[in-house]
Amino acid sequence: MTARERLDARLAGKPVDKIPNMNIFMAVVAREAGVSYREYVSDYRKLVEGNLVCAEKYGVDSLSVISDPMREAAAFGARVVLPEDGVPYAEKPLVTDDFDLSVLRRFDPWESERTADRIRGCELLRQKAGDGYPVIGWVEGCIAEAADLRGINELMLDLASGEEYLDEFLSIIHEQQKRFAKAQLDAGADFIGVGNAAASLIGPDLYRRYGLAWDRAITAYIHQNGGRVKLHICGNISSLLEPLKEAAPDILDIDWMVDFGKAAKFFEGTATAVSGNMDPVEVMMRGSVETVEKAVAACIGAGNSTTLIAAGCEVPAAAPEENLVAMDRVLYRS
Repeated sequence: MTARERLDARLAGKPVDKIPNMNIFMAVVAREAGVSYREYVSDYRKLVEGNLVCAEKYGVDSLSVISDPMREAAAFGARVVLPEDGVPYAEKPLVTDDFDLSVLRRFDPWESERTADRIRGCELLRQKAGDGYPVIGWVEGCIAEAADLRGINELMLDLASGEEYLDEFLSIIHEQQKRFAKAQLDAGADFIGVGNAAASLIGPDLYRRYGLAWDRAITAYIHQNGGRVKLHICGNISSLLEPLKEAAPDILDIDWMVDFGKAAKFFEGTATAVSGNMDPVEVMMRGSVETVEKAVAACIGAGNSTTLIAAGCEVPAAAPEENLVAMDRVLYRS
């Protein structure tokens, strides 16, 4: 089976030759492309090159343009710093305590350097992969993007106090989120990953008030435009599983802090397949090959006919090659 056939079949609950390997690689992609992190997040050709190496070398069953959370923030007008070997970050919050939303630039994703680079990555991955691999585009979830633009601490306080500007702020973000997702779908992406990590820091009540409607809306929009959705909220989302069922993504990433068996059971019979959830540090980076094999087997045992296997979040660059190879070997044996 090709990786695309394998993932399609697994999501439909049909037999596969191996359970799809959905590891998230970013720093590993840069490592395999032989470039600095700055070059990886700035040059889509290097991102594509590293993805293709990882797919071949480690058996990853998707190709993804995930790289950093600051693509949209830069397009909105934030001053973004690109460290040589670190994740890009905003120099200072774009939205400050006066809640002036006029500072937010409404952008065409093709006309902003960093968003255009990601779209070109989708195009080139589609060209290189043909029909063999699913291509995953990427956008920030509304809560995560709000944190990128406002500052994580400031946003948490604003959410807790119910600041009036929030609904308009999130609406502006969502409109741009749709434009960016559509551009990547048009460029050849099959899935859009929605990274909403900051949502793991709020409870179910605040998530229902400020997060759920937007995650549900972007999922519906992507479906309307022929794509599928991979929702990634790393962290302990045990308390969010109930509302996340309403968001109805095609794939929901489950981090290592969450009981994978309970999550798989909770979503069984729904339109959502769960993906996870070995500890990326203690298992994938620091563990032995035997540790990895046991952890992967435990996830497989806790899952069902649609679950996918991956580390709970990004696999660190220092993860040994033998551990990454061992994981895929277990998936073939299952």
